[in-house]
Amino acid sequence: MKTDILASFPAMMANVREKEPIVQAITNFVTVNDCANIILAAGASPTMAHEVEEVAEVASVVQGLVMNMGTMEDVEAMLVAGKAANEAGVPVVLDPVAVGATRLRREGGKKLLENVKFSVIRGNTSEIKHLAVGTGSTRGVDAAEEDKITEDNYKAFGYMARELARKTGAVIAISGVIDIIASPDRVFALRNGDAMMSRITGSGCMLTALLGAFCGGNPDHILEATVCAVSLMGVSGEIAREKTDAQGAGTLTFRTHLVDQISLTDAETLQKRTRLEELELAEKATKESMKVYAITDRAWLGGRTLHEVTEEVLAAGATFLQIREKELDEATFLEEAKDLAQLAKKYHVPFVVNDNIEIALACGADGVHVGQSDIVDKDVRAMIGPDKILGISANTVETAVKAQESGADYIGVGAVFHTDTKKDAQSLTNEELLAICKAVTIPVVAIGGINQSNAADCIRHGADGIAVVSAICGAEDPKAAAAAIKKAVNDALSI
Repeated sequence: MKTDILASFPAMMANVREKEPIVQAITNFVTVNDCANIILAAGASPTMAHEVEEVAEVASVVQGLVMNMGTMEDVEAMLVAGKAANEAGVPVVLDPVAVGATRLRREGGKKLLENVKFSVIRGNTSEIKHLAVGTGSTRGVDAAEEDKITEDNYKAFGYMARELARKTGAVIAISGVIDIIASPDRVFALRNGDAMMSRITGSGCMLTALLGAFCGGNPDHILEATVCAVSLMGVSGEIAREKTDAQGAGTLTFRTHLVDQISLTDAETLQKRTRLEELELAEKATKESMKVYAITDRAWLGGRTLHEVTEEVLAAGATFLQIREKELDEATFLEEAKDLAQLAKKYHVPFVVNDNIEIALACGADGVHVGQSDIVDKDVRAMIGPDKILGISANTVETAVKAQESGADYIGVGAVFHTDTKKDAQSLTNEELLAICKAVTIPVVAIGGINQSNAADCIRHGADGIAVVSAICGAEDPKAAAAAIKKAVNDALSI
């Protein structure tokens, strides 16, 4: 709940002001003075060392490191400093300024992400969008109009930020009219700040520097530190605007008030004025999540519990989980589903219930998977709502297209090979699988008799991933089997 984040603010602020962490800021020359002043205002101590010959030595003894790509001549120094900070356990904050704008910036950003582990990545919507999906327009150093956060799309940015957090291991902070902050587990929307902040040079750079101070003072609580710092910047901007308007002054005065207010705002004021929403975001069906789609079947447990086998499979890298129960009574089914829903959440894996919409809604699953017969005269999408995952089985081009038109997020296609779990299912040819995959735009997972030896064949014929039952659940070592199948899929996708 958001209340625990708000409750952490006094400690986050006190740790910065009492510990006075030293923050190394490798930042652009346009805002270097502003960044140093905002670090001081927060209660920390700045060092602006950026020469490649000394950055590693400095980075290994400071408490926080900030990298700002506003000017690109320092990228090599950032790489050297970042690696040294990682080795020393120092939190590193990245500001990927205009990362998608030019080849130089794209290559520089890519090199940094490949070589440095970041604690926080903060940018505008276009910058974060480029890092997350490889696209994103820029307007100088500002976000493009089409990328801006609104009340209509902020949850979509929440999903994007969460996926990037999972990909990088960093807390992601997106600056906009609504700020989005995401860890792999939690996502927040923050509605503080003032439009005048966009009328002064370097407010984004200053926020990044502020994040360095808060992470440096709170290295074991990066998410809490990030939310607190972003909130402090926004609330300070609001109060600065009030003071500026009272004087009848303009942007230069506002800039001064903003820096002042960072040092003046106390924890109680910050808690009272912070407008924070924690987003409850379901998992989504993506091509990435289709890679290894695990389906439970207690017939293969061999005396072990469903929980035990499922956790081994998820720990080995299964990317999607479906519970399928044909024989259990409703009460027992519900309890099993609730247990697996929590397990899937632990591993950040989408979880759906096979065929039973009521159980899916009752257990808190991310969605439901249904067959063709289940969508006849029934609007499943309307029943589960717009945010839940809907998977639909198909075995022809016609049924696949129909499934997509019915609101499916993904399609399960099979049986691809003969399978003992559905003995009456007719196998598809490679050509039929390929035709189905080409006919739809949503992800496709192949199912039916798939194992390590034939998984790659499904990928070569268009599938985004494979669904497995007995090949994992019936294996002597389910964890090893799941890992081997995932490797086979990844190898096939990389060709």
